[in-house]
Amino acid sequence: MKTNALFAKSPLTRPFAHAALAAVFAFAGSGSVLAQSSSGMHDQMKSGGSDGSMKMHMAMQENQKKMGDMQMSGDTDHDFAMMMRAHHQAGIDMAKAEVESGKNPEMVKEAKKIIASQQKDIQKFDAWLQKHQNK
Repeated sequence: MKTNALFAKSPLTRPFAHAALAAVFAFAGSGSVLAQSSSGMHDQMKSGGSDGSMKMHMAMQENQKKMGDMQMSGDTDHDFAMMMRAHHQAGIDMAKAEVESGKNPEMVKEAKKIIASQQKDIQKFDAWLQKHQNK
């Protein structure tokens, strides 16, 4: 199976893949995993790691904390929209770091696509959350 098969444009596959990633990121926000990744990034930065890599790492750390701190409402639909919105924002932040610092034209192009598509998804989540805020 190809790696990008998870993100196929199937109307069913994409939401499930995003939900799975959101769950992984929320779980990964636990202390030991976060501490290990922070330590590794710190070592990389001391040995000349890139500013873009640091920006991506910080975006993920901030997102993991936000998602871990979110209060669940008990309404699965609301909680899904709220968490996926945060997850997509982290993807945008990471993609912006790639656009600013990336050297590979293929990866920069993919980052630009991610920014555009996830901004549209965030608009959909925001509209849904606004419409269902009192329900």
